[in-house]
Amino acid sequence: MCTKTDDEGRLKNTFKMTNQEVELFRQTGGGNGKIVFQASVRNKNLKGTGEIFLCDDHGVTFISDIDDTIKITEVTSSTQTLINTFSGDFKAVEGMSEIYCHWQQEYNATFAYLTASSDQLYPFLREFFDREGFPTGSAHMRHFTWLDSNYITFFMSSSYMKKKTETLEMFLQNTRDRTFVLLGDVFQKDPDIYASVYAQYPDRIAKIFIRKYDNDVVGQERLETVFKDIPRHKWATFEKGSDLSRNVF
Repeated sequence: MCTKTDDEGRLKNTFKMTNQEVELFRQTGGGNGKIVFQASVRNKNLKGTGEIFLCDDHGVTFISDIDDTIKITEVTSSTQTLINTFSGDFKAVEGMSEIYCHWQQEYNATFAYLTASSDQLYPFLREFFDREGFPTGSAHMRHFTWLDSNYITFFMSSSYMKKKTETLEMFLQNTRDRTFVLLGDVFQKDPDIYASVYAQYPDRIAKIFIRKYDNDVVGQERLETVFKDIPRHKWATFEKGSDLSRNVF
């Protein structure tokens, strides 16, 4: 298959595979398996490898934010956001990889990760996932371009709400009976995004977990307001992985 890069130098294409072809190329990884592919430049020694994580109509998918949900970013501080994004010393939220791995094994679940970060940072995030032992899964990110004035403006811009919402709707619209669990944090707009999507798919979203500090009274009040139309048993808060129930259902 041949294609051209867009104005930002990225490859975008859509292709279909039969069930027989999927089974032929399926490899282990990501819960339901994955397909590994390569993209290369004709007549040049340039190529990259990508992964397609498979997800059928049934089962459970955990969709998780990254920054301040599983990785310490401190998004409320521009300085700390830059340090924790570009220092290369990514720190995990305590206990999150352990509970994610437990859920993956307990429910044969797939995982997908959402972030406001740029896709240019994916290699560093992938190294973080592998080092900390998080379940492998698809990463859904935005692209930083020369039109963006600076990284903080890009990171904090409202466009990430649109991107996250579109990604969540993509999962829900392309699976008929799959159950989803959403994880995010109170420090940005995850509660608002999740509440909006829940309103459209209340039967498909089994649980929402939001990270906040135990003593964050304002954050708790905000959640009570944003989630006022969501049954109380369907959402909960946590600060570290051990606060999360090992039995979601």
